[in-house]
Amino acid sequence: MQNEYRLIALDMDGTLLNSRHEITPRAKRAIEKILARGKQVVFSTGRCIGEMETYLEAFPGMRYLICESGACVYDLQEKKNIARIPISPRLVCKIISCIKDADIMASFFMGNRSFMDAAYMGRLEEFGLGGFDDVFDRSVVRVAALFDFYQENPLEVEKINLFFNNRKDRAAALAKMSRLPLSLASSLAGNLEINDRKANKGEGLRILCGHLGIPMEQVIAVGDNSNDIGLLQAAGLPVAVGNAIPGIRALARIVAADCDHDGAAAVMEEYMLA
Repeated sequence: MQNEYRLIALDMDGTLLNSRHEITPRAKRAIEKILARGKQVVFSTGRCIGEMETYLEAFPGMRYLICESGACVYDLQEKKNIARIPISPRLVCKIISCIKDADIMASFFMGNRSFMDAAYMGRLEEFGLGGFDDVFDRSVVRVAALFDFYQENPLEVEKINLFFNNRKDRAAALAKMSRLPLSLASSLAGNLEINDRKANKGEGLRILCGHLGIPMEQVIAVGDNSNDIGLLQAAGLPVAVGNAIPGIRALARIVAADCDHDGAAAVMEEYMLA
């Protein structure tokens, strides 16, 4: 029954957000109505909290967030982690050794903030991130020589994002990373998302639902890219938006309209509000 669904987990980029990185008025209304009914809407994103602040400000009634591709499950009201699955400093140093000699733009998520090499901030378009200028301007902690900075400050890292300007570098990095105990996925064309092998959006969703006492069969998950595979596999009702990659569409029981035609909003209206 449609009214049995108590939680919907929404990927952000390419799913809830349209191609202009906006939450449409229709989607905003649906989220607000669901929260007002005492059900849960949870953003499940590869972004860190620092990159989500503008979107979260629009929904003061939202309680929970799955971020950093499942490496962090967060209580927004209590302002504390429910769970955190970081990459160890030893493993981060191995990752650095795989890529340090290539022209690769990296982002390290530490303490729910994104740290990036200041030298790359003027090259976002070259690495396929031209549309994210505002996000990075607001949220990124710029450091000189990111890899050197990290080796001088070897902290746990929740997630690493790598961005490439050619396929050869990506293929070489992926081949080296595949030998390490990591979870590897993609959310944007050409990028590589790196987490601890135990961290993924599906595991984050299971942790959150266990915390809330919500059975997985009462959960909807909506996604579009490879970092959403675990999310859809975990949910009782897996949904793909129309622009999803073939692997996500194959997992879905429902394929909604694409992100520029309010597919996620239509799912919320039909299965959480009808």
